This record gives sequence, structure tokens and C-alpha cells, in this order.
Amino acid sequence: MTQPISTHKEPFTPWHREPWAWYIVGILLVTFAWGGVQLYTAFTYKDSVVIADYYKNGKAINQDMTRIKNARTLGIEGMMIIDELIGEVRLTVRGTSEQSLEKWPEQLKLSFLSPAFQSQDKIITLNRSFSDNSNEPVYVGQLEQAVTGRYYLQLETEDLMIPEVGYQSGWKITLEAQVSPGTPILLKNPEA
Repeated sequence: MTQPISTHKEPFTPWHREPWAWYIVGILLVTFAWGGVQLYTAFTYKDSVVIADYYKNGKAINQDMTRIKNARTLGIEGMMIIDELIGEVRLTVRGTSEQSLEKWPEQLKLSFLSPAFQSQDKIITLNRSFSDNSNEPVYVGQLEQAVTGRYYLQLETEDLMIPEVGYQSGWKITLEAQVSPGTPILLKNPEA
């Protein structure tokens, strides 16, 4: 005798009623959605390049070192304080060499360079002000916005750089400092 064919079949369910199908589709949807958010964020909030022409500036570093050496040779250092209320920058400069005491410039350039964001960089011109002591002139400038946090500070004379030759005169002090209004900061080149 022949056995009857079993009429017992597994029930057919459409794919959209299976939990594992939705699990796999869910993973794909979440992956594409998160990738889209990341892509949107990357193009909307681009990182700013701190120095746009890094190659040219890299070559100029060796030329600029002469001004840092000049500042060390002349023993130039300064004491800077930022007024908390009005944002006035007051800088007293002194030098130990006879050459540094001969003639102080009428203007200096002070740069607050952010380590991460170019938009937070501040560059101001300091003008020579009245001082009781001619050997320690006072320079005064004005900040548009408050400056706080970690910055690279550059105090330099306003000399022209001759291309492919470098600076012929002047000096420059560069250092990293924690800037806070009302707190004095000693501007002095670190020892080499």
C-alpha cells in the first residue's frame, strides 16, 4: 500500500511579517541614516586650516628664526596684562642689551593665535604710549573681543620680509601661554 501524502504544510508568511527580515533591514536603515548625518556634519562644519599656505610658511620658518635670535641677543622681554572691563592690552617692554635700549619702535604687532581654530585668531597693533622710564616703554592696544584660553602669542616688530632673503632687522618673541584677562603674562622667548 501506498502511504497517503501528508497534507501538513508550514504556514506561508510574507517577508514583512518575519522579525529577522526587519532586523536586517533595520540595521541597513540605521547605517545609511547615520552615514548621512556624518556626511552632512562633515561638509557643514569643515575644519579650518590654521595656516592656508603651510609650505611657504614652512620655508619661511628658517628665515624667521633670525628675528627670534635677535630678541634673545638683545634680551628683550615684556610683561602683558589685559584689562578685564575694556579689553585694553598694556605691554611693558625691556631689554638688557645696549642696542635694545637705543631705539624702541613706535608700533609692535601682537598676535593671539589659536592652536585649533583660525577664526579665533586675533592680531592687534600696539602703539607706544607715554612712560616714565624711557628704557622700559609701554605699548597699548585694544582687543575687539575677550581672549581667554590657550594661545600661541607672537610679539614682533613690524618689519618687511624680503622674499627669498628674509628679515633684515627687527625681533620677535613667540611662546605658548594660557591667556586670562587681569592675569600678567611674561612674554619671553623660551631658551633654545
